Amino acid sequence: MTDEEFTFEVPATTAHLGPGFGVLGLALDVKFTVTVRKSDVDDFVVERLGDSVGTALDLRHDAILRGLRAARDRWKIKMPTGLAITVEGRAPRGCGLGTNSADFAAGIGTALRYAKTQPTADEALELVVELGSDPGHGAAALIGGLAIGVHEAIDAPTPKFRVLREPIHHEWRLAIVAPQVQTTTADVHRVVPASLAHGIVSRTSGRLVGLLRALATGDEDLLGYCLVDESHVPFRLGVAPGMSKAIDAAREAGAAGATISGHGPALVALTTDESKCEAIEAAMVAAFEAEGVETSTRICQTDGTGALPG
Repeated sequence: MTDEEFTFEVPATTAHLGPGFGVLGLALDVKFTVTVRKSDVDDFVVERLGDSVGTALDLRHDAILRGLRAARDRWKIKMPTGLAITVEGRAPRGCGLGTNSADFAAGIGTALRYAKTQPTADEALELVVELGSDPGHGAAALIGGLAIGVHEAIDAPTPKFRVLREPIHHEWRLAIVAPQVQTTTADVHRVVPASLAHGIVSRTSGRLVGLLRALATGDEDLLGYCLVDESHVPFRLGVAPGMSKAIDAAREAGAAGATISGHGPALVALTTDESKCEAIEAAMVAAFEAEGVETSTRICQTDGTGALPG
């Protein structure tokens, strides 16, 4: 049993990153803090400080509590009957920064801090995906850093995964620009084709291998060559006006490459030259403003924090 009160952090994430569709995730230093206190009230309650949307959620559907209860039941964890969970900080919702996956991971992380024995990261990811997370976002939220959720088998009754932690060069910086448009997960899934030509699959596989090497070594030329995608990015560029122009603008301003963050519509541009970040960010914002689209922005680094204990 853990202490009467404890605190941990959970990162926002960017996922897919071009050819890494459905498998690749990267934890960001945009984090929220979870503080858990034992309560005299026999219930689990979440309070999201400064988050009017989150505070208004029906607690039956709150993703943190769904993750907590699912983990408790899955691994038969003995927990207090009452917990007060306070959340401080939040990445923007609904734009491709993994907020729902982070909430599931936070709930699982809370429950596992009461567990006598810990499930593997593979098992934790399987639960996150069952709850509705993308494997890339989920893996990065759980373990931090650059993470891959590898599908283990295609004929299993429930999805099976292996979680891999990959090296990433410390100099990478990410400029994230999120257009303020209303989209849903269904919208961005609907535009992606159900099948791909073999040629696209082979090119995507090669680019993913190259992208991992570029991220590990800080090779900007290789990253720009390999961040190109044919499997999902071209179909999602119409989700918000100005997305294609903003990607082009980021490259012209000095980014090694730029692509859609998660399911979008946020865009992420990468560089190892910190001095270029503001110009890259400004160029992307200007491209959206030319289309009459307002944005929110953030310049980030990668982060090794994940929701799992230890």
